[in-house]
Amino acid sequence: MKYTAIINGKPIDIELTRTNGQFNAKIGEATYVLDFEAVEPGTYWVDWKNRSIEISVTPKDDTYVVSMDGLRIDVEIVDSRAALRKTAQHGHTGAVELRAPMPGKVVKVLVEEGAEVELNQGLLVIEAMKMQNELKSPKKGIVRKIGVKETAAVNSGDLLATVE
Repeated sequence: MKYTAIINGKPIDIELTRTNGQFNAKIGEATYVLDFEAVEPGTYWVDWKNRSIEISVTPKDDTYVVSMDGLRIDVEIVDSRAALRKTAQHGHTGAVELRAPMPGKVVKVLVEEGAEVELNQGLLVIEAMKMQNELKSPKKGIVRKIGVKETAAVNSGDLLATVE
């Protein structure tokens, strides 16, 4: 998955791929091979070149504070998930398509077509990188289409549901 991190006003391109249980992180022009594990929400363990690093990520307004080895860095992440979160907080008119923010597997569909839903009501759950993510309705309305079934694999950008 590709991201752009903005640190001290400078954009930095980041590309993460997972191969054989390890992450390859391309940050700018440098590439790192990491073992990575979510310890608890907001806390991660990374093993890089036999060095154990604990990373804490805390949301702060529209950015994140990343803490590691005594350093605190304000980071803004610009990716499809961030765009979905931002648009979910604004009113929508007409039909709104909810698309997969990342590749994964549909674990549970929480609503049926024709159901009335509230803003930020859970529509379905996707598992990605051993974490389950509940995707929520971007508006109050009626679910006009569910584009996936439980246990289906999805790619980033696939249509999951339409709410009108």
